[in-house]
Amino acid sequence: MKLSKNDVVLFSGDSITDGNRGKSMDCNHIMGHGYQYIVAGRLALDNAENMPKFINKGYSGDVAEGLLENWQRDVIDNKPTLLSILVGVNDGGRGYFDKITPDEACERHEKGLRAILELTRKELGDIKIVLCEPFYCPLDKSDYSYKFTPHPDGVEGPFKRPDSNDPEDSVAYRAAANEKIRAVTKKIAEDFGCIFVPLYDKIYEQAARSRIEYFVWDGTHPSIAGHMLIAEEWLKALDKV
Repeated sequence: MKLSKNDVVLFSGDSITDGNRGKSMDCNHIMGHGYQYIVAGRLALDNAENMPKFINKGYSGDVAEGLLENWQRDVIDNKPTLLSILVGVNDGGRGYFDKITPDEACERHEKGLRAILELTRKELGDIKIVLCEPFYCPLDKSDYSYKFTPHPDGVEGPFKRPDSNDPEDSVAYRAAANEKIRAVTKKIAEDFGCIFVPLYDKIYEQAARSRIEYFVWDGTHPSIAGHMLIAEEWLKALDKV
């Protein structure tokens, strides 16, 4: 993908995008780890002669409504020419704890995401906007070890996966909510002329080669293989434009 010297690529979203990013100008950590780091690295190297800029404004645990609260400061004021958003998986968890229906969780996500895009279009005009499909992948509950991830089980201590504490009704709720959230995100992308990056089916296609845990290690967060998959699908989607 060709970028110019005036291009600013900004990534927004939840913990998948946050990637434990640095909150200072330490350029070794400022982008965090994950798909956004891979994409930014690829584009930076390919366009080094033009020196485009890259920003990560992901927030762990956030939903669209949460991103909206700081949208002016985080996004509008930075004037990106290409904006990428991956958000939605946390709406299922919040909806479950707030005791609302999956439909209501989806409506809350839709309201927040539409408000974000309306503000962006109003303030930044016809910039390129990428909407990534949010995903949630329930895992096998019979084994909560890490042996199916890309890393040896126990290499950093005797830990159980975070999803081992998730009640079964919570898992079912989040899966139902995410199915609706995925569909509405695609519809919103069409309504606002965004570039849509499909991910859910792609993850399961690749997981057929091994295990879903190898790509999404706790049902929510990608592994190194999962982040590479997202990065590749992101770049493919942009190359088609």
